[in-house]
Amino acid sequence: MATVFFLISIYLFFSAEISQSLQSNITKGSTLFTNSTPNFWLSPSGHFAFGFYPSGNGFKVGTWLIGRPRNTVVWTALRDEPALLPGVSLVFTTDGRLLVLNFTAVQLIAQTNQKAQVAAMHDSGNFLLYGSNMEVVWATFRFPTNTLLVTQELGPEKILYSSKSDTDDSAGDFKLWMQGDGNLVAYQSKSLQLVKYSYWSSQSKSNTRGVSLTFAADSRLYLVNSTGFSIRNLTGGTLPVNKTTLYRATFDVDGVLRLYQHQMGADGSLNSIVLWSAINREDRCSVKGACGLNSYCDNNGADNIACLCPPGFDFADPNQPNKGCKLNSSVDNDCFMKGANDDYMISTLENTIWERDEYEVLTPVSEEACSKACLEDCYCVVAMFKDQVCFKPKLPLRNGIKNSSSPSTSFVKVRITNTKNIITKKLGKELLITGVVLIAFSLVILASSGYLIYTHQIWSLKVMTSQDCPPDVLRDINLTSFSYDQLAVATNDFMEEIGKGASGKVYKGSVPENGGKEIAVKRLEKLGCYGAGELKKVVGEVEVNLEELEKMVKIGLWCVQTEIDLRPTMKQVILMMDGTIVTPPPPPPPNSAANN
Repeated sequence: MATVFFLISIYLFFSAEISQSLQSNITKGSTLFTNSTPNFWLSPSGHFAFGFYPSGNGFKVGTWLIGRPRNTVVWTALRDEPALLPGVSLVFTTDGRLLVLNFTAVQLIAQTNQKAQVAAMHDSGNFLLYGSNMEVVWATFRFPTNTLLVTQELGPEKILYSSKSDTDDSAGDFKLWMQGDGNLVAYQSKSLQLVKYSYWSSQSKSNTRGVSLTFAADSRLYLVNSTGFSIRNLTGGTLPVNKTTLYRATFDVDGVLRLYQHQMGADGSLNSIVLWSAINREDRCSVKGACGLNSYCDNNGADNIACLCPPGFDFADPNQPNKGCKLNSSVDNDCFMKGANDDYMISTLENTIWERDEYEVLTPVSEEACSKACLEDCYCVVAMFKDQVCFKPKLPLRNGIKNSSSPSTSFVKVRITNTKNIITKKLGKELLITGVVLIAFSLVILASSGYLIYTHQIWSLKVMTSQDCPPDVLRDINLTSFSYDQLAVATNDFMEEIGKGASGKVYKGSVPENGGKEIAVKRLEKLGCYGAGELKKVVGEVEVNLEELEKMVKIGLWCVQTEIDLRPTMKQVILMMDGTIVTPPPPPPPNSAANN
């Protein structure tokens, strides 16, 4: 009996010693600051650290594998929260809580049902909180983000989310879900968990509940049920595991699960290689969402896939081709007019296809008939042809892929006169405004010049007549101006017509102030404006729209009215030119004169 007690005591002693050697304990009240040195808690081997790491212009709390040329983050707290500002602190409080003091705010890192007594950074990369009986009350391994380390597992209904980018550990575009039916399945983050939206699966056939993805100590990734029975191996395992050879399984930024091996150098270097990938390099375009909406993915054997826009589309963000494409033109109402197809052409993309979500299917048809059907359909932008079936997908296009082994053809309708129409419309409006302004300006200059010439001639005549002519002769040759009312009195309200000219009728009258001398007065039918007949004489044989020309002349005459208040605004000019408002006849000039 004493021997048994002695053996148990030795076992407990060495177990405690081994446990202490595998982890670095952190006592309550310990605090890290973003600007402290160090600002992390290190594992005994020095391979892993927990604390603050740089992220953008601030910091995040997490666990990372230390190495050169750069550290590898394997877990992140408060993943989708903004980066922490410099000066905040990470505290393992005296009452057993792990939290961030962010100036005026408190952010809890570990949600626990009981207070922790001690924290520890383990050589496995696991950061743990222990209770009073050294039971684990919280651990980073229980809440994986995008990475699994050796001995860690992804439990039933748990999800790994890819990072947004290599420098941003926020949740990204893809998720790896350990489904309740025993299948490990990859989806786009914002898609429904339906088979048609998945792009990779472990293809487990057991339909067993309670299945987990486990990362064994021998580096083997496998699926195991709740009784510990292995359902399916993803990797072979049996790889060497020691203090200088470490492994991690990461659901990467591009939505692919990969197994990495890290060889730790004596100088702190970290040599990393990919041992296994769920999706082969040549099949990376099969990842749904690898390229954004309205684009397609081309894997031409290069290190990186290429996201491309079909004809008639431009990148939504030229600096981020994977964010998708947008139409560089829109279907105008004239598409529905007769002969509108002349403004479009069909561009062909071989071996390129998008996810099926069509509004119309034609079968059986030829390639030529499929292309023509899209060209004649105002709602069609892309048509896909395969096996004598023509699909017309809705916009936006999703999950496009170019695959040389796929015997399919896509037809893209492209507007060929879009640029021309835009330029024509823009220039037309600009030329309209410019033309109106030039006409008005020319008329103003013409009127001003005529006025100057007229006043100069009158002045010269006055000088000449005052010097060379007697007063009675001067009175006879001097031109007299009459107002409209004076002329109406002189002609007895235009009573007696004695003739008719091209622009109006001639009436007989007399001037009492001049001894009853008889005069002839011509009354213009369209004062201040040409009629259609006169304009026809002006333009001669030139083909013009006489109504438009008459309207422009009227607008020009409005623009040179002597009274500024009568002149139209530029907005009114444009509306009159467009025909939006009617152009009224301009008023007769004030003090219209006749010669006696």
